[in-house]
Amino acid sequence: MHPILYSFRRCPYAIRARVALYCLGHRVELREVVLKNKPEQMLTASAKGTVPVLILPETVIDESIEIMQWAMDNLVSTRLFGASETPLSENALIQENDFHFKPILDRYKYFERYPEFTQAVYLEQALPFLRSLNKLIATHNGFLEGAAFTAVDAAIFPFIRQFAHSDMAKFSALELPELQRWLRHCLDLPMFSHVMKKYPAWSVERSNAIDFGGDGLIA
Repeated sequence: MHPILYSFRRCPYAIRARVALYCLGHRVELREVVLKNKPEQMLTASAKGTVPVLILPETVIDESIEIMQWAMDNLVSTRLFGASETPLSENALIQENDFHFKPILDRYKYFERYPEFTQAVYLEQALPFLRSLNKLIATHNGFLEGAAFTAVDAAIFPFIRQFAHSDMAKFSALELPELQRWLRHCLDLPMFSHVMKKYPAWSVERSNAIDFGGDGLIA
């Protein structure tokens, strides 16, 4: 029996978990959920009620970075993306993304819900992080840590994708050529089309879990 992954297609946290599992050769039973109608089985496994949730025979992991780390520590495929020297949960860039940039991203994307400032102000707040990524990519020959796609790229690009898709015209107009090229490259990787396939919502009645992953394909 494969591990069970509760996921939501567009969630950036779930995307990076699926990328890690797929690229590192793990096969899981994928259960696509509707966030407005979360299955009881998922809520029983993790009271947090957020995706992704990975159910293993011995434990439940309900943090996306911990799922990525588990995938790296228990890799199946030999075609893995590069691993950082420190645990992903201690990576400063990922910490900045998750705890500083993501709240700004939410306010930028859903600015009507956050009337304290205009969307333009939230864009200005996001720019320092976006510019830091642009500089890193220029310095490191095309990616965040070097000349190849690594776990750090996998952890961050889903959030930049979400930011860009909030207003593609505004994102394209920013003076961030390296970041824009990097995002296009990440989205053009064959693995991305695989992890973004659309599936119907899972339910016990339909028993329509998806056999996901195992190919270990990056480029």
